[in-house]
Amino acid sequence: MIFDSLKNKDNYRDFPLLYEALCYLSTLKEGELPPANTVLKEGILFCNPVSLTTKPEEQCIYEAHRRYIDLHYTVSGTERIATADTDSLTVSTPYDQQKDIGFLTGEADGCYDVKPGQFLVCFPNDAHKVAMMTEAPAAVSKVVFKIAVKA
Repeated sequence: MIFDSLKNKDNYRDFPLLYEALCYLSTLKEGELPPANTVLKEGILFCNPVSLTTKPEEQCIYEAHRRYIDLHYTVSGTERIATADTDSLTVSTPYDQQKDIGFLTGEADGCYDVKPGQFLVCFPNDAHKVAMMTEAPAAVSKVVFKIAVKA
């Protein structure tokens, strides 16, 4: 799991796909979301804009992926995202290979308030509970990149 700010993108030059995603994000104007289904490398590196209203933690659930790494980048608002190692959680909905997602329950290892300009990268072992509110429900705009585990 990585929690960082886009201003530090050059720290990731040795991770080509992650760096390419961060460089793309740095081309967006402040407050701008990319078009839906933006593809940088077919099946390997792509993103979508997401607009949501945050909600209480008890209304959220952990998700995990195996084929893709998630990069959550906040454009506006603040989203709390909890993370936990998949091995420490209980499966609530088995992994769906076609959709590349499984759902889990359990306790967080950490929580991150992801603000505009910040990002959180979740690897396959990093279950993540997204869309959590900080103090009250709030609108959030973000970009979610999918980065293939094996390119």
